[in-house]
Amino acid sequence: MNGIWGGFQGEGVKTVLPAEAHAKITCRLVADQDPEQILRLLAAHAERHTPPGAQVTVQPFIATARPYLMPADHPGLQAASDVLTELYGKSPYYVRLGGTLPVCSLFLEHLKAYTVMYAFALDDEQFHAPNEFFRLRSFERGQIAYCRLLERLAQR
Repeated sequence: MNGIWGGFQGEGVKTVLPAEAHAKITCRLVADQDPEQILRLLAAHAERHTPPGAQVTVQPFIATARPYLMPADHPGLQAASDVLTELYGKSPYYVRLGGTLPVCSLFLEHLKAYTVMYAFALDDEQFHAPNEFFRLRSFERGQIAYCRLLERLAQR
């Protein structure tokens, strides 16, 4: 749940029960999940758990994104691993990461091309927070890494 609101929101105290409440919900999907099916299941769950006398309305956003998963043995990942090992002097740590980058699944669907991604942000940089920042050194490393990755991929 990304947000919940309802009832009196202004200054001061009110003891009136709200006539309506709202919730914003987003779902991070994993490989092979269908966004439309997940939406139907979420709406059915909300309906099933709506108390007597209450009414629930589900209003989906028009845009959805299909989940994306790159095979662990893809040659692009090996090329990325080689570049990161050169850059940092040790092998990278592999993680499965949830995020929303709809272009990855679109490239796979329409171009039959997987997308290799790097991450250069550090834990203390407050990714997606109001006070986020990104070190120039990390930006420079990212530029070097992507250029080297393109060179590696061109050799394969």
